[in-house]
Amino acid sequence: MASVRPKSRQLPRSLLATAALLILRITGGAAWETKAEALKQAVELVHDPNVYGVSILSTQYPSDHPVTDLAGHVITGPEYFAPCDGEAGSLLYLGLTVSQTWRNVLNSNSKNGTVSIASNANPAVVDLRHRSHKDSRHWKDSRPPWRRGMPSKSRITLFGHFDILNVTQHPEQAEKASRCYLHHHLDASHWAPNSTESPHIPFWATLNVDKVYWVGGFGDEHYIGWFSSDEWKNASREHHFLPATVPKVQPDGASLLNVASMSHRELALQRSLELHQVMQDERDSANPILAFQ
Repeated sequence: MASVRPKSRQLPRSLLATAALLILRITGGAAWETKAEALKQAVELVHDPNVYGVSILSTQYPSDHPVTDLAGHVITGPEYFAPCDGEAGSLLYLGLTVSQTWRNVLNSNSKNGTVSIASNANPAVVDLRHRSHKDSRHWKDSRPPWRRGMPSKSRITLFGHFDILNVTQHPEQAEKASRCYLHHHLDASHWAPNSTESPHIPFWATLNVDKVYWVGGFGDEHYIGWFSSDEWKNASREHHFLPATVPKVQPDGASLLNVASMSHRELALQRSLELHQVMQDERDSANPILAFQ
């Protein structure tokens, strides 16, 4: 007579997962965020000086591209951006007609593009959401090393379309774009419009955001999900900051605020101000004509 094995008493996987998340919450490992909190963090990331105004831009070769091996494929590469319009949440780019990435934009009716911006992946660069309350230059002591790298940090993908600025018809907008962009990227003055050093043809392009996908980090701690165009614009309008509207940093770079008590936005702003002050000094001494007034 065959023996009958007792039924397994293993708990359902869903119940185990729920129990694990409850344990994380009890031990302080989980911090569920609202969409509003995530939107604020997303705007802060775009302005974070630790990303150096560098994004990854992706565009698509047309289906009728003469090089059949490229037709329909996506090309991706790093590009400088500048958050020059906090009201609309758009990003300003400096394109070159020689670029394969930008040729796809110029030759497209939709002028679509996808932009990704990620936090500094260096584990030594502290995620301010998990900084030590005693010293914001360090991680929390309880933060394990495997939660300090790129996967634990925030990143954003912006889906949108470009508007190409006609500098002949809109010279004032072109001047405004140049001042803002060079304020963020001084080195770009060597290939920006009106530069006499570059052999290439430059142009200003604004990415208008249609949809946003946000990954705040690990899902047990941070929000992951979609933002609509209106949500992004409203958050940008509410949370963006303009260096020109706040006092300058002291010449020696000393902070006037208690760093340990600063929020993510305040600390990012302080760092941005210090960076902008250095860039201002370099620009004024190197090329007064391009100085940001």
